[in-house]
Amino acid sequence: EKEIITNLNDLQLNNTILEIKIESNENNFKRNGIDEVLINITFNKGEELKPLHKVASGGELSRFMLALKAISSKKFVNKTLIFDEIDSGVSGAIAYSIANKIKEISKYAQVLCVTHLVQVAACADHQLFISKSLVDDRTVTDIKELTYDERVIEISKMASFGDTSNASIDFAKELLNK
Repeated sequence: EKEIITNLNDLQLNNTILEIKIESNENNFKRNGIDEVLINITFNKGEELKPLHKVASGGELSRFMLALKAISSKKFVNKTLIFDEIDSGVSGAIAYSIANKIKEISKYAQVLCVTHLVQVAACADHQLFISKSLVDDRTVTDIKELTYDERVIEISKMASFGDTSNASIDFAKELLNK
């Protein structure tokens, strides 16, 4: 609980109160085992603890899962973690917090992250561009590792209306050089 709270604080969820209960019933073996894990939580001051699945917004749930992954990455070193839009439902300062947490996780594990947020894309050591096209009436996926200059262009496009401008290119360079 303490580690989860610490990680949630890093992810801008500073008012979280969490209680995890594990109930075991050896006489009631289910397909997933005998233990039932109950996570009661509140993300807001003055609110009572309730089941996670009843109170978490998409952004809160994404950050809760990222906090769990941050903890587990230290315990299972040298694994590959895949995040598919773990940053959904957030923006601004929270996006930077998520980017920093993913960067921290990458110290212990290889991280593959699908994102549409410039803050998250810019924190990567390597960036892949994934595109789809139609070839002989079949969808084909192409993956290309981007050079620094290509990363600047793609992050610039992500930060604007799909085009580049001097301002979006400068912004992309600023993000990549942090």
